[in-house]
Amino acid sequence: VARGVKVNSDVLNGVSCDIHKPKSHHKEKVLLYFHGGGYCVGSPLSHRHIVSRLAKETNLKAVVPDYRKAPEHRFPAPIEDAVSVYQGLLEQGVLPRDIYFCGDSAGGNLVLSTLLRLKENGDPLPAAASCISPWTDLSMSGVSIEEQAEHDFLLSKELLNQFASHYAPEHEEDLRKHHHISPLFAELEGLPPLLIQVGSREVLLDDSVRLLENAREAGVNAQLQIWEDMQHVWHYSFTMLKDGRDAITSIAQFFDKHQ
Repeated sequence: VARGVKVNSDVLNGVSCDIHKPKSHHKEKVLLYFHGGGYCVGSPLSHRHIVSRLAKETNLKAVVPDYRKAPEHRFPAPIEDAVSVYQGLLEQGVLPRDIYFCGDSAGGNLVLSTLLRLKENGDPLPAAASCISPWTDLSMSGVSIEEQAEHDFLLSKELLNQFASHYAPEHEEDLRKHHHISPLFAELEGLPPLLIQVGSREVLLDDSVRLLENAREAGVNAQLQIWEDMQHVWHYSFTMLKDGRDAITSIAQFFDKHQ
């Protein structure tokens, strides 16, 4: 945990969460962070170092839901939990304009899927959102899935297919292109400002490149940062990797611009 950040547990609308509180955090503002792990693994604990660093740099209280995961809990269980936590924050009196979304990998997918669900429900949206190496296409139609296979040391088409088959059952192929499962195929109009970060050596590179194209065509204020020679969610190694620290700082600066 980053120096000066305290982490406690709480329950928001029935969902267990880690709560990160920097010493000088904005009392009225909240960062809602969704951890990655292919919708099958990971937890608030596995991402505690990243979130505490981000909370400290943004001076935001960070809430990390321990959302339900596959294969025990398939689509749309994680989205339902994310929406519940967001609504719980609103019920506590936090204003939508004071909430920021962030997530990595499948958590980046969850950022987008939650925004889409909120939009369709007619709920107010947060101030801004950031996706780190997001997995936006569970049908895995991007060319980088093959082109970057030799360079990506963390993910492979086989592993992603295993995760996807747990979250969206393999025999339901059309389901993987459902816009709540693969937000790449969604109508993105009306989403808040969006920052996308991805490494140039990722099999998921195309998931971010195509997301930017679709978002801008939909009129979303979106920007993409492609970090040269970086692997999937390089932020995870920020304690050893300067690019990881710089990427986290870049997210903090993005949120600061949208306060």
